[in-house]
Amino acid sequence: MQLYPSITPYNDFHLSVGEGHQLHVQEYGNPKGFALVICHGGPGLGLHPDNCRFFDPNRYRIILYSQRGCGLSTPHQVIDNTTDNLIEDLNYLRQSLGIEKLSLCGASWGATLCLLYAIKYRNHVAGLILRGTFLATHADLAWLYGPKGAGAQFYPELYQAFSQNQPDVKRILALYAQHLHSDDQISAIHYAKQWCQWEAVLSQGRQSSQWALNCPQQRLTMARLMVHYFSSQCFIEEGYIAKNSLYLQGLPMWFIHGRHDLVCRFSAVQQLTTQLNAQLLVLDEVGHGVDNHVYLAAVRRAADLMSIKLSRNQCKD
Repeated sequence: MQLYPSITPYNDFHLSVGEGHQLHVQEYGNPKGFALVICHGGPGLGLHPDNCRFFDPNRYRIILYSQRGCGLSTPHQVIDNTTDNLIEDLNYLRQSLGIEKLSLCGASWGATLCLLYAIKYRNHVAGLILRGTFLATHADLAWLYGPKGAGAQFYPELYQAFSQNQPDVKRILALYAQHLHSDDQISAIHYAKQWCQWEAVLSQGRQSSQWALNCPQQRLTMARLMVHYFSSQCFIEEGYIAKNSLYLQGLPMWFIHGRHDLVCRFSAVQQLTTQLNAQLLVLDEVGHGVDNHVYLAAVRRAADLMSIKLSRNQCKD
């Protein structure tokens, strides 16, 4: 299954959301189509135009934006940057574009944000497509960064370099927070590279000096935001999504997850989808990265199925 062709945005602007923050927003596809907002991962990765290519541009009004503090959104800072801020930014974006009901698509941290938004603003959500879903629990952070986590078990020699011999997740995050915000710019950039290389190992199963971020400043921005959020467990209480899953009942949802995902635990997502009676596409022998034809085809298929579901619901209304 091929992705849709690359297209150019018909609208590209910045939206002021308060506290000095401005979001970079792009709109693609059909202005009269089904409104769909894509939430990027990270936190701090920024929008990527290729994410449009999962969605039929004739059927969808596709909205991409960079969350606070990253991409072309300004300023790049962690001040006034919490999960509650991001949820309200997304709601303000919806209101500013005159959209009553939208669908959401998110990957990894973006999937977390989609679920949190749908829990709070259920009446404004038409459907969800979520891949490599991160649920932001203590166990999820331990899976990513702990000495008994997946990465540490599969790549112990690389984990030793990443963890700097710190004994647990809390101390690893504290170490990186200290160095990433150091006045010594060379040291900060070095630790940002270390952080992003570990993300590359978990996402792609190999070391990569780039991991889609060619610029040292981009790596520093993302590393700072990730450490900021994960040091506070993404500013949500333990088990929040599972505890509030009642608000998601009946919502059209497609979860797509690689069985060999070293970033986001498949078992936790499988339990959530069972609880919700949601669609779950399990990709065997596939990890977290979307850079393979199996993952690309699965997301494209879910996008096409959702457009059919939205069309049927529209006819009923």
